[in-house]
Amino acid sequence: MPMHGADIPLFGVILAGGSGTRFWPVSRHLYPKQVLRLLGSQSMLEATISRLLPRIPVHRLGVVTSVSQADIIRLELFRHGREEMRLWLEPEARNTAAAVGLAAVMLADEPAAQTLAVFPADHVIRDQEALHEALNVGAALAQEGYLVTFGITPSRPETGYGYIKAGRPLLDGRGYEAVRFVEKPPREQAQAFLADGGYYWNSGIFLFRREVFLEALARYLPETYAALSRLTQEGGPSLEEVYAALPAVSLDHGIMEKAPHVAVVPADLGWNDVGSWSALYDLYPPDPRGNVRVGRVHDRDSEGTLVFAHQRLVATLGLKDTVVVDTPDATLVCHRDRVQEVKDLVADLARQNLAESQQHLTVERPWGRYTVLTGGPGFQVKEVEVLPGKRLSLQFHRFRAEHWVVVQGVALVTIGTEMRRLKANESVYVPVETPHRLENPGPEPLRIIEVQTGSYLGEDDIVRLADDFWRQPEEGGADG
Repeated sequence: MPMHGADIPLFGVILAGGSGTRFWPVSRHLYPKQVLRLLGSQSMLEATISRLLPRIPVHRLGVVTSVSQADIIRLELFRHGREEMRLWLEPEARNTAAAVGLAAVMLADEPAAQTLAVFPADHVIRDQEALHEALNVGAALAQEGYLVTFGITPSRPETGYGYIKAGRPLLDGRGYEAVRFVEKPPREQAQAFLADGGYYWNSGIFLFRREVFLEALARYLPETYAALSRLTQEGGPSLEEVYAALPAVSLDHGIMEKAPHVAVVPADLGWNDVGSWSALYDLYPPDPRGNVRVGRVHDRDSEGTLVFAHQRLVATLGLKDTVVVDTPDATLVCHRDRVQEVKDLVADLARQNLAESQQHLTVERPWGRYTVLTGGPGFQVKEVEVLPGKRLSLQFHRFRAEHWVVVQGVALVTIGTEMRRLKANESVYVPVETPHRLENPGPEPLRIIEVQTGSYLGEDDIVRLADDFWRQPEEGGADG
């Protein structure tokens, strides 16, 4: 007799390797969409984790992300006490087949990872109960050897999603055999799918037994399977060497569209994949003229316009079908019909090595944050905020000196072998190549103004000697 789906333990694999391009300028390469707070106080990653609990407990969750985004993902997990979650770091992006394959291979030592559930970190799902019920149905089908995907009932002829055609019913109609996958059809075909019925949007959520997935990976993507399998061999190649030879193939194209035993579970989850700025029209209610306004926005006579104001007041007049996104160091203005091209625009910025494609002026750290205020040849000025009870790493810089002025709170400063306590309006000088540390011993945030001077002011000019967090001593990297 088949096991009831609710009794089957699942291991959740969360895919969080976005490039930070589609929601630029709010997202950046080093601050991607999955850590944005587009709806309330939770990041998209934390919302993904929260909605899986308690069906999948934290100790049976893991995240796949890129090496370049490891710090921001670790910081997000640290903030919410999720340090026990597994973290797999890809040296470079190779699409979802490799990302899921990496997790599946590396979970060989985890007895509770016999059945894997795969979730993108950048989706909105409003109905947690419906999600858990769908997972239970999917878990039951997975025990019968199916590779399971979850289908969303289409509400419009969307051309930006993939479609799945449902065939023979399974589990008394709670699931169906998947007989056809169609990737992003033209509008006429999408309209025909809605008229015919039996087609679902592909949610990008998957569930399968680990061994069944690995068998399919070996059969349909043998190069990927062979390369990833070498990671578990004693004295085998490094992850960098393995990934350099991997093809970039999606799980859908590489396996799901080819395998014979694929099931789709219909699931009305209140789902949105938040694929571009246009998605906010589904997440925020528009005004009577079809405008969506987020933040400090003052508008007159605009229609069908999205305005996202990060901090500053944004005033608009007489716009039509326009997207305006403002941040402290970059502003996007484009037609609504061209939001899918924002990623190409950011690629242009990256080719020009413009910092705005990579990072914000304000950078989050486990001890607080810093904001770049201004800079020029040989100098840079920052505002540094240290949270109560936190401290930066013990470190030194090879090429720059620093001047610190306390503007709020109390600072406990270590310079060389000397330790000093500074109050507001007091300052200190940190010479080049001198070990130093900044600490907040008080109950309120500590704010200082830091003036850096030197021949090189890059964030990789740091040698850590000791650290309270996950960052390794003597590791060049981001400030603090």
